[in-house]
Amino acid sequence: MNPHRRRSPLFTAVVAFLAGGLLEIGCGESNGGDGSEVDDGSLRGELAVYMSDDSDDRGETRYALRAPSGLERPLLFDVVPLSSDLVPGVELKVWGTPTPTGLRVTSFRVVSPSIETRTSALQAGTAIADRSFAFVLIDFGAGVNITADVAMARMESDANSIRNYYLYASYGRQNIRTQVIGPVTATGLTTCTTADTNSLANMLRPMVPGTFQHYLWYFGKRQPACAWAGLASVGTAAKPTRDTWYNAATGCVVLVQEPGHNFGLQHSSSIRCPGASLADDTMMCVASEYGDPFDPMGNGCKHMNAWQKGYQGWFGGCNGVNVASSGTFTLLPYEMRCDGVQFLQIKAPKSRTIMRTGGGGPTTIETLDYYFVELRTPLDFDGTLGGGTSLSPRVLLHIANDIVASTKRAIHPYIIDMTPNTTTGNGAGFADAALAVGQTFTDPAGGLSITATAVSMTQATITVDIAGGTVGPTCLDDSPFMGPGAGPESCVANTATPIGSVPVTGSAGTGGADATGGSPGGGGGATATGGASALGTGGAGVGTGGMSPATGGPGLPGAGGSTRIDAGVALSPAVAGGCACMTDSRADDACPGGCLAVVVVMLSITHGRARRRRPC
Repeated sequence: MNPHRRRSPLFTAVVAFLAGGLLEIGCGESNGGDGSEVDDGSLRGELAVYMSDDSDDRGETRYALRAPSGLERPLLFDVVPLSSDLVPGVELKVWGTPTPTGLRVTSFRVVSPSIETRTSALQAGTAIADRSFAFVLIDFGAGVNITADVAMARMESDANSIRNYYLYASYGRQNIRTQVIGPVTATGLTTCTTADTNSLANMLRPMVPGTFQHYLWYFGKRQPACAWAGLASVGTAAKPTRDTWYNAATGCVVLVQEPGHNFGLQHSSSIRCPGASLADDTMMCVASEYGDPFDPMGNGCKHMNAWQKGYQGWFGGCNGVNVASSGTFTLLPYEMRCDGVQFLQIKAPKSRTIMRTGGGGPTTIETLDYYFVELRTPLDFDGTLGGGTSLSPRVLLHIANDIVASTKRAIHPYIIDMTPNTTTGNGAGFADAALAVGQTFTDPAGGLSITATAVSMTQATITVDIAGGTVGPTCLDDSPFMGPGAGPESCVANTATPIGSVPVTGSAGTGGADATGGSPGGGGGATATGGASALGTGGAGVGTGGMSPATGGPGLPGAGGSTRIDAGVALSPAVAGGCACMTDSRADDACPGGCLAVVVVMLSITHGRARRRRPC
């Protein structure tokens, strides 16, 4: 993909007045209107942010103060401070000067900062509560470019479905359950502001039977007024938001990334410095918003990097080790369920900053304090499920700030290129970003070196040298770590099976290439007989005659499990889909336009095969 084009350092986000609450968040004192006036001269409400990139690589970030009524007053910042408490939905007091386009902010104060929490559980530990998805097909009068069955396969029953992506990436901890709804009819969009998409969602939501935690609004025909391929409301890991929109786009990256924004994730970026992997003065370096080709929060349908997974709470115990002194460490495959080390977090000798201009809107300055080291191997989505070429065993380095608690606002992790002179080709020069066997990365200020002493399919040996380091390494749960750590024997194969679930065997289906045991619904879906849940006979999951290469069938979805609900769930005729878990991970489908992530905070991306800032 082509390199990102660096954006202008500063420009003011001009925000159209947005009516109606995009997200179901509301708090603070209010008299209604577009912001509650307080007797100290401030306005009080919730922070909402909208971030967009259009197909011409131009973008803007829109900030607003949301009143409990749902009305929003635009906020104009010259440079946006990255306070760890400035999270989506946080309550603010804001002082500023009214202008025709919004309130130009002179100062603000967080009223109710988040309470920091941390969790610790190994891969064999507890599951995170399932998330329920409604995938709503919208017909604007020209039909829908996919069927309900295809949508269900993309979301759930394909081997590389979105459900399977999240299960693999979270080591079985995060499952999703989906129903496909519709098509429902609506009038085509002539304009595509966040107010328009919000209004569309609020108009159609009553047509969706049942209640869901996430609504995926799928445009059956591309709307030219919308310059993006995907749009998402962005929350935090502890408080996900609910809405995403898809402009007739079904690629892996857009279908994984937009819910990722709901879960609070920012984009996975890259950093390129003149003539070196990293410069001592990183303000000389260029950040590419979607520059990580090994991450769906960037532009590749692979596993998310360690910062992103750590923020979601998918690691625990000694899966991650904080390193502050010299030592040798055994790094285990990133894709497996292990009780040993799967990433290292190493404090940099000095704190650095980078000016991030990608993603639209005012420039933000981000802190780079830690290196993150992980071993990738060609398993599941780092293998063939991610599309394209399977990854060879490789060690990747990222730089970012410390992993924050799930209640905090996420930041951008940046991949570092170990072969900085390669700037073109696949991944815009980052496809060969790995730390090669025997190669040493040295911090440009000195005092720290990281060497890939050995790399294989089963483990990597990483040698860390820190000048003057005396504090011993610790695990994510703050317990002392004794290096080099557990070996491959501490790992088990990762599967698209939720932690704690027991595969359900259908009443028939002991064999047969055509999944003879799963005639319509004989296996019992998770929520409907024979539905598209993970456990139907011959269906999309692990029923006999279903999951490939299970007994009786190669089949996803297999003869035993239609991707529709055929019994056991009372839904209106508009419903066309099962109540299982959808995940789509087909790589790099070409899609028109860009992606927009609407932030409370809403983040926006653009999509397209040939442009690095436009992953699909």
